[in-house]
Amino acid sequence: MNVFSHKSSKSVLSTLISTRPNRGRGEVSRIAQHLGVSTTIVSHALSGQKILTLEQAESLITYFGFSALEADYFIYLVQLERAGTKSLKAFWTQKLERVRDQNLQLSNRVESDRKLSDVEKSIFYSTPLYSAIHLFTTLSESGKTLDEIAVRFELEKSKALEMVEFLLTAQLLKLLNGRYVPGVQKTHLEHNSPHLLKHHANWRIRAIRQSEDLTKEELMYTAPVSLSVEDFKNLREEMAKFITSFLDRVHASPAEEIACFTMDWFWIRK
Repeated sequence: MNVFSHKSSKSVLSTLISTRPNRGRGEVSRIAQHLGVSTTIVSHALSGQKILTLEQAESLITYFGFSALEADYFIYLVQLERAGTKSLKAFWTQKLERVRDQNLQLSNRVESDRKLSDVEKSIFYSTPLYSAIHLFTTLSESGKTLDEIAVRFELEKSKALEMVEFLLTAQLLKLLNGRYVPGVQKTHLEHNSPHLLKHHANWRIRAIRQSEDLTKEELMYTAPVSLSVEDFKNLREEMAKFITSFLDRVHASPAEEIACFTMDWFWIRK
C-alpha cells in the first residue's frame, strides 16, 4: 500500500485493514487488543470521530511494520490532525511534504555498494558497454575471460582490455585466476547527477536500435495518456515501489543472462 498517497491517518488505517486477509475481518479487535483499548475507540479513529494519540500512532507503526519513512509520515499525519493552530498545521504539512519528497527520491530506496568518483562516473556512464560488461561477468561463478568479453560485445581485444582495466581500477571488477569477476555489485546515480542524462540516453538509444529485432519474449510499450494530477503522482509512486521490488528480485535472481529495463513517466510539455 502507498502510505504516502493518503491525507489522513484514518485513510491509512482503513486501507491497511481492507488489504488484510478476509478483507480485514476481525482486524479492529486485533488492533484494539494491540493498543490496549476498546474496539469503540478504534472504530471512532477509523470514522474520524476520534484522533489517535501519538502513543497509539507509534504502537500502530510497529503493528503494521511501517518503514522508517512511512513511520515518519504516519506520525506527522497524526500531528497535523492534532494541531490546534493554523501555523502548527502548516508546520506539519510542510513536514509531510518533505517526507513525500524523500520517498520519491530513488536514491533513498536504492543503495549502492560504493560511490564512484566524479571522474569514474564520467567514464563509466559514457557508454552502456561498461555496465554491460560488468553485468556479463556475473553470469558465471568463475567470471569471464577477456576473450569472452571481447567476443560477446564484438570488441577489439585491445579495447576490451582498456575497458576492463578501468572497471578493475573502479573496483567494479576483480581479476581472479585470469578471469574477471564482479567487484562492487551495484551503482546508482542521484537524481541531480550531471551524468544521469547520458546514462538514460545511452540505454534508450540502445533500446530503440534493438526494437527492430524485438522477440516475442521481449516487451516495449509507449502510451501517451491524459489523466489527473493526483493520479499522475500516485502512479509515479507505484512505479517507484515497483522499481524497488524489481531490484530486490533481480538481485536475488540467478545470473543466467543480461537484460535492460527502462521506464519513462513524464508530463508532455511540448
